[in-house]
Amino acid sequence: MSIDQVLYDLNQIQTLIDDEKEQMQNGLYVRLCDAMQQVYTHAKALQPSGDGSDEEEEEEQEDEEGEEEQSDEEPERERTEDDMGVNELSDLWEWQFDFGRPGAVIELDFPINEITTSEQPKRVCAAVRVLNRALKGSKPDDPADAERILEWKEELIAELAIRVCSEILEGVDDRGFENESHEEHWLYSCICDEILELFQRLGEGDALFRTKLRRNGALKGVKEHHLTSHLGEAVLDMLQQR
Repeated sequence: MSIDQVLYDLNQIQTLIDDEKEQMQNGLYVRLCDAMQQVYTHAKALQPSGDGSDEEEEEEQEDEEGEEEQSDEEPERERTEDDMGVNELSDLWEWQFDFGRPGAVIELDFPINEITTSEQPKRVCAAVRVLNRALKGSKPDDPADAERILEWKEELIAELAIRVCSEILEGVDDRGFENESHEEHWLYSCICDEILELFQRLGEGDALFRTKLRRNGALKGVKEHHLTSHLGEAVLDMLQQR
């Protein structure tokens, strides 16, 4: 079986997962998407580059075997963010962000930049998830946390993160994550679920910010997307509150 066939089969499996996502609970859908993304990445790495002959492939294999014989132990390659799936990457960034507290390794502008400019769906998804977890872990009754959340809200508006998230939901973002032809299209639903949860956390109990969400396209985006997501109806109701 060729690598191209494997990649095609992976896409078929992802389609089945997407079809059944409404029946999945406790984060199963996101975990399956993350696992699929990791398998896809490994399979993609095995895909031959160029159109060399079978003889060239055999020579390359012989060279690799020869190199293995010459070295008893290959040095282990250091893992990078490119090797990580959504779950592992978001865990790493969550630790580095540390709820946005002073002295954190990364500051708010890092996830905002990933959301607005990254061409990799997994990085966009991980960045939105980091903000979700930070909001979930914050204490609105704590003055320091409450002030920090207000600052985040203003920066998310000013740096166009809310606008871009709305466009992703609406399916008009320039990066085209919503297109089925995109090689990591299966992550689009994960991104949208994270965005919906983010909007819910930002707008709940804050009528002024709900107005700002609507002005930045959130209501339009959720209306376009809510029929395909179990989260969409609740977020739509929240955004329509005055």
